[in-house]
Amino acid sequence: MTLYKNASFSTQERVADLMARMTIEEKFAQLGAQWLILDPEGEHKERELEMSDSQSGRTISDKLGQGIGQITRPLGTHTVSPADGVKALNELQKFLVEETRLGIPAISHEECLVGLMSSEATLYPSSLNYGHTWNPELIYDAASDIGRQVRAVGAKQGLAPVLDVSRDVRWGRTEETLGEDPYLVGVMATQYVKGLQGENRDLYATLKHYVGHSASEGARNHAPVNLGFKELNDTFMLPFEMAVKLGNAGSIMPAYHDIDGEPCHASHYLLTEVLREQWGFDGLIVADYGGIDLLAAHHAVAADSTEAAALAFNAGLDVELPDDACSNRLTQALEAGLITIDTINEIVERILKTKFEFGLFENPYTETPSEPLHNDKSTELSYKIASESAVLLKNDGTLPLSKQTRIAVIGATANDPLALLGGYSFPVHLILSDTDSGELNSNTLLQSLNESFETVGYAKGCEILTERKANAPVFPGDVNMAIAQAQTSPVSKDTSLIKAAVEVAKSSEVIVACVGDLAGLFQTGTIGEGSDTDSLELPGVQQQLLDALLDTGKPVVVLVTGGRPYQLGRAEDEASAILYGWAPGQEGANAIADILSGEVNPSGKLTLSIPKNVGAVPYFYNHKLKSAGTPIAYHFGSAYNFGFGLSYTQFDYKDVLLAENSVEFDGTIEASVTVTNTGERAGAEVVQLYSRDKLCSVVRPVKELKGFHKVWLESGESKRITFSLPVDMLNFTNAKHQRVVEGGEFDIMIGRSSSEIEHSVIVNVNGKVNTLPKNWRMICQTKEVQTA
Repeated sequence: MTLYKNASFSTQERVADLMARMTIEEKFAQLGAQWLILDPEGEHKERELEMSDSQSGRTISDKLGQGIGQITRPLGTHTVSPADGVKALNELQKFLVEETRLGIPAISHEECLVGLMSSEATLYPSSLNYGHTWNPELIYDAASDIGRQVRAVGAKQGLAPVLDVSRDVRWGRTEETLGEDPYLVGVMATQYVKGLQGENRDLYATLKHYVGHSASEGARNHAPVNLGFKELNDTFMLPFEMAVKLGNAGSIMPAYHDIDGEPCHASHYLLTEVLREQWGFDGLIVADYGGIDLLAAHHAVAADSTEAAALAFNAGLDVELPDDACSNRLTQALEAGLITIDTINEIVERILKTKFEFGLFENPYTETPSEPLHNDKSTELSYKIASESAVLLKNDGTLPLSKQTRIAVIGATANDPLALLGGYSFPVHLILSDTDSGELNSNTLLQSLNESFETVGYAKGCEILTERKANAPVFPGDVNMAIAQAQTSPVSKDTSLIKAAVEVAKSSEVIVACVGDLAGLFQTGTIGEGSDTDSLELPGVQQQLLDALLDTGKPVVVLVTGGRPYQLGRAEDEASAILYGWAPGQEGANAIADILSGEVNPSGKLTLSIPKNVGAVPYFYNHKLKSAGTPIAYHFGSAYNFGFGLSYTQFDYKDVLLAENSVEFDGTIEASVTVTNTGERAGAEVVQLYSRDKLCSVVRPVKELKGFHKVWLESGESKRITFSLPVDMLNFTNAKHQRVVEGGEFDIMIGRSSSEIEHSVIVNVNGKVNTLPKNWRMICQTKEVQTA
């Protein structure tokens, strides 16, 4: 048996043997991918791409003949059953194993941010919902289930999670974020990584979008990011550092934008010096789709695809996705002296090492799924995330509703199943290709409310979009494409349905007004990648509908679903209740109905502050003092800050104690509080720990989350929550790009939200300056003890 095919040898020996046998063309082939419509009979077809300016003109045989590094989304690109999708993937692997000279199998990757993006997979809630649960263990369990489904279709890499820290909610990709706090994002994302990859890391999670993608100019997709390294490291890189060091993430995807003129896909500093040399990352760095080509086509830091490929691979990239539009030009790059064979060899060795560790040479084929991808556990987890992430912002006592209450369900999102899904869910993603998955087995809000309440009236009241189809350039900067189109907004301005909706509302006791947005990539919706906004008013004429419902004098419960918060006008003052459900997935309607009827007590807390006005953005709770502006304008700030959320019960905080008022650099700050459920219902409270550096050599935020704990309490029950905060976590980045802690006074605060601090105390950290080691302490541990 050939050495590299013999599993009794070490991975290092197998890689060395295979490398010695490979031609330069076979090596180049490992650095790229192919995006094909795979066929169970092996009759694979080209997929028409709009991702790149590069045209190869090669046949499928040409593309596969030397082998390939990865196969792009064999099940996620079109509607295909899991069984047929796996058969088609196996046919591709069979060709690679049996028909190419060296028989090197490919790595299959799929999207999996809100569940596996494939037919018959679970339609999980959005990433924004994950964050609003404040429940890392639940997200670990959900990611484990998503990982099971990803493995079942033969994928070895999942393109998730998203670690972008929200900064401006106008950004279309806000729905993909976990929130506006870097520590919360880091904790939740790390648990997602651990759950998805499993103990054996036989499936790679992919951290994206590295880095600062959410801090773009004007919250516009792909726009430049203008940040210094201190801010970049403390806010945007921290979650990635946590997921690499604590989660052992297997892959990272650079972002499309440039930072201070340097595109992320061409940054040797970010991709090699920081990731590999400083953090010890040992996995694969894969391009965002078309990201290499954009170095030439948009950023203009490369003359053509050849130079773009050399820039990216020299910077530290390993694999081009979704195809090989630029990596197939590496022969020219090598001949021109733009890249060395040593660099190529180093990259190929990493790719082959991954394939050997995945066991692909021993098991290149995937067993045809015999069990459904979605099962009862998937339903349970999806429901739990939906129910734990809903945030009750306002309630005058109207909620919960008796099931005998006559309700009127009004709104454009009330009877639309797509209104409950994120942009990277399979049915929504298919809108881009004008395809219908034909398989929405989830309830709409109207259906679930009909099942929960005895008397339900319904009227749509308005439309959000006049049409839903691919009608925008894939990338900003596709100027010719944009000019060639009549760029008219599909957002509806038709008010003709409002009058009939008001008549239905008048016959009810309580109005449930269903408003929000529709996820859709590149302007196929009002939220999602490439669907940025210039306003925080509800899309279309939803505000006019809401105002007309308020004019009836009936109690109005406003139910907001979608991927960003909105200003609700008069409703913020006049509505009886406001509930945010975000994009709660296939079980979302059932969860929301159960919250409205009191079956479930809401426990979500905001991970996004809701700005008072679009003129206040970017707004986030952990700002610096001057970012609020001087003097303070009436439209600045937020009425609903990070960490806020109501319950159907009440919680009392008492007996806050600090173990010591003074600690050393290597010490831990211990703070504890007793929380009691003083209401009549069982419920959950998220206890939050914040800090503030009172005097520092650089400007620091007014407040930073450093710990949190979600505690479940029966009526009358008390538990004591203890936070153990490592002094390391009080760090910031200095001018030398080092994480340091300066001694001095720190405010340590315990509260129920960032704006509702129950107790604050000063702790003194002894010493002058401590430079942190590579493996600094990143997690605030918590524990709970029942006291009554």
